[in-house]
Amino acid sequence: MWHVDSPVPLTPRKGHTDAKKSELIKKNVHGGLAAPVLKALDADPWLASEVATRLLTAHFPASLHEDILAAVGLSVERVQTSRRPRDPRFRTRVLTAYEYRCVVCGFDVRLGPNQVALDAAHIKWHQAGGPDKEVNGLALCVLHHKTFDLGAFTIQPDLKLMVSDQVHGSTGVQEALLRFHGSAIRSPQRPEHTPKQEFLAWHGREVFKGEARHV
Repeated sequence: MWHVDSPVPLTPRKGHTDAKKSELIKKNVHGGLAAPVLKALDADPWLASEVATRLLTAHFPASLHEDILAAVGLSVERVQTSRRPRDPRFRTRVLTAYEYRCVVCGFDVRLGPNQVALDAAHIKWHQAGGPDKEVNGLALCVLHHKTFDLGAFTIQPDLKLMVSDQVHGSTGVQEALLRFHGSAIRSPQRPEHTPKQEFLAWHGREVFKGEARHV
């Protein structure tokens, strides 16, 4: 679908087929949709919606879908897509492991018998092949789930939360993120459910933005 035109050879990143963003800019590389794809999109108004939905479903967690669509100016009609099935028990197992409390802030509000605004988040995204297992899950309130998926903070192998140096703002930053910087997250009830280092490393490498702030 996507054609990249480079006047000179590109050096791929270590462990990846893609070149670094800095190299793409330095070498004046351009990219765009291939001509047959553009022709197909012009011929079928619904095709763009289907393609966008499939790309979102295949590569990004649901918490980021609306932000991505807004960033590129798209509003799509959702279509059914085939994807790797999720284990429906993942949410219950992860929330049970952390006693139905956000591992960052301890949020555990209920409305009657129902838990409110608490998610079972994948550390390594489901779309990236992350398993539906407790060692790849964290109980996070919706705020910390969204900021975790955006890369505003990450969790180190020693389970300490590190906030990105790209995070800034005048209201809410201290309360929501900075006061937890350098502190350990809540541990699961059972040691065998402790987040696996390979999944934490993936998040730190692939999702976390910028560098960690000084502690």
